This record gives sequence, structure tokens and C-alpha cells, in this order.
Amino acid sequence: MARSRTCAAAWTASRVRVLEELDVLGDEALQVRIFRLSLLLLVATLLLALGAGLASGADGGALATLGWWGSLAAGSLVALPVHELVHGAAFKLLCRPCEVSFGAQGPFLYTRTNDACATRPRMVAVLLAPSVVVTSALVAAALAAGAPALAVLLAGVHLSGCASDMLMAADALRAPDCTHVRDTDVGIDLLSDKELL
Repeated sequence: MARSRTCAAAWTASRVRVLEELDVLGDEALQVRIFRLSLLLLVATLLLALGAGLASGADGGALATLGWWGSLAAGSLVALPVHELVHGAAFKLLCRPCEVSFGAQGPFLYTRTNDACATRPRMVAVLLAPSVVVTSALVAAALAAGAPALAVLLAGVHLSGCASDMLMAADALRAPDCTHVRDTDVGIDLLSDKELL
């Protein structure tokens, strides 16, 4: 299996250690953390949207229209595949060479690689890219339409769906010995090529 150039020397020397395996599908404690962060983001979103709605006069009265609610639904749904496409582009850009594919399991869409491995900063960028790119695009579109409450709701709904990406990135950044991160079928592995003392 081909490994990314950023990990090639470490793999060849067989000095890579797995520090932690983050399994978003099977680790119940991690799933609870994801749920809590997602819920916190949704509650914060509702409070901010209420403030934005009050400040903007319910988006100039648009909040009471079917088009406004349709925009909220459409923006939230379109963000899902776009989110995965951004992950795919980030993998191709930052974890070369890697093969990217997409899939769905139940209601979830996902981006899959061939165990792509990259330095910690690069993989953190891959994990967080949709949170930044897609959320910014949703906010910009809603603000261009003069709908700040819609902008807040679209951003918050999308970010609440990014909770697993955010937590995996945070865990990678919190692990002091982590030098590389490998994408897996169920999450990520935190790796180190540092010599044991």
C-alpha cells in the first residue's frame, strides 16, 4: 500500500508508533464527546440566530416566508456533499499521493482514502478544511442575500455536523508526541516517529 511522501521515511525505517486510534464509529466515549459538542454548537447557534433575527427584523421579514425556510433546508443539505468534496480536495492537495473515494453509510456521507498519512499540521488542515471553507461559503451567500439570521443558522448547522472532524483535530493537536496522522476507515490514527527515550 503506497504511503504519503511525508510518512515514507518513517514507514521505511519502521519507527512509527501508534499513539492512539480514534474510532468515531465504535468508540462510545468519543461518540458522546461528538454528540455533546454538536449539541453545544446547535444551542449556541439558536441563541446567536435569535439575536441576529431580532437585530435584523427577522431578516427583513423574510423569516416568515417559505423561501427563507427553503433556503435553510437547501443550504443545509447541499453542504453535506460539498463538505466531503472539500475533504477530498484537501486530501489530494496535502496528503499526496493518495486515492480518494466517497461513500455513504446510513444517513452519513464520508470521504475515504487508502490510509493516507500526513504530518500532523497537514492532517489537521484536512480535517478542518470543510469547517472553514463550507461554513464561510454558506455565511457569505446568506449575508449577500441580506439574511444574517439565516447565515448564523446555516453556519451553526454545518459546524455542528463538523463536530467529529473538530474533535479529531483537537485530539491530534493535544497529543504532544504526535508527528503524523493516518486516515482510517473508522477515523484516524495518531502516530509518532519520535525516538523513545
